[in-house]
Amino acid sequence: MKNNLRIILFWAVCWGLAEAVIGFLLHFVENSAGILLYPFGAYCLIMAFKKSERKVMVPVLVTLIAALFKLSNLAFTSPEFHYRVYFPVIAILSEGLITSGLLFITTLVPVQNLLIKPGIKK
Repeated sequence: MKNNLRIILFWAVCWGLAEAVIGFLLHFVENSAGILLYPFGAYCLIMAFKKSERKVMVPVLVTLIAALFKLSNLAFTSPEFHYRVYFPVIAILSEGLITSGLLFITTLVPVQNLLIKPGIKK
């Protein structure tokens, strides 16, 4: 468990800080910063999943902690612009939970099994 805690905290901090710092700056430039940051978040979730020996709960916890990091932007945002923090937090949670669900599905049915052509009888 101690090893998984380190994995969870490392990848959550990586994704959370990227969302909190880069996402905060990108929201001043454009409205859809999530499109740019989701691939990095997915990478963090996949790496945490692999490093934890495919424990399904690890990406979920990484998602929750990364969302908490993003909530730290409330301290730097005036109240009338708090929606610029709440909506990305909702996006982080939905992206992370959907990606975690897909990772869970791949543990049940490995992707290699889906790519093999079904045998055709002559």
